[in-house]
Amino acid sequence: MWLLLSLISAFFLGMYDVSKKHAVNGNAVFPVLFFSTTSGFLCTLPVLLISHFSPGTAQKWHIYAGTQPPADHLLIIAKSVIVGTSWVLSYFGLKHLPITVASPLRATAPLFTVLAAVTLFGERPTVLQTGGIALILVSYFLYSLSSRKSASSKTPVIWILFMIFSAITGAVSAGFDKFLLQSRAMPPMFVLAWFLFYLSIIYGCISMIFWFPQRKKLTPLSLRPSIGLIGFLLVIADTAYMNALADPVAKLALVSAIRRSNVLISFAGGMLLFREGDLGKKAIPFTGIIAGLILIMI
Repeated sequence: MWLLLSLISAFFLGMYDVSKKHAVNGNAVFPVLFFSTTSGFLCTLPVLLISHFSPGTAQKWHIYAGTQPPADHLLIIAKSVIVGTSWVLSYFGLKHLPITVASPLRATAPLFTVLAAVTLFGERPTVLQTGGIALILVSYFLYSLSSRKSASSKTPVIWILFMIFSAITGAVSAGFDKFLLQSRAMPPMFVLAWFLFYLSIIYGCISMIFWFPQRKKLTPLSLRPSIGLIGFLLVIADTAYMNALADPVAKLALVSAIRRSNVLISFAGGMLLFREGDLGKKAIPFTGIIAGLILIMI
């Protein structure tokens, strides 16, 4: 079941990437982060209310968030800071790079996640699963190379570095998720809802301090439907992801590798909506990603 949930998460994460690109394209990044994160929290607010007033119903529907001690909230705040840093880097990189370049750069995160899963958590995937992970990682690398070759030579390297550092902090967040969901056994919806709540506060403060006073000099804010859609898609993607990772038998290395197959959806969206990308140059990486997923599912 956790493998299927990982695939569902990958699909909606790809749609989430496309929505992010539309939302930040020529737009003010920090307010977009605030409003999109807030919209995600509002999507989870009914879960918190149902869990509080009717815990039996929430458990029956598998959306129980529960009540956790203050120490757990401190851990969620730490997760919010880690993810917040990753998203700031990702949104700025995505704003200045084609999605067909930014998405595969961000998809290098599983490389760091797999290393952490093996070295820190002692995961040992089967031979077929190891082959699938290796095939997907190599395909990500080939995809990234072909995408960078197709990018404008005028693209500053700083935005590529932003996406790489975003991938590294994203991998740290994935390892932290495994700790929260498996070692601490926190309910997935508790982690998701409160993480979005605290992150909304963080982005709200950043927007008020750094963007709002200088808003007339900086990139103006354009409110678009895609900003609210980001939060909705994130909640679906992360609900599937966290429930997958909460399974005691789930392997972080596999979940992360499958989840980052979202580049297939991101590339399709980039071609259809933003007229980016060259399918011919991506045929080999795409085939490798699909073959790797098949090996893992077997």
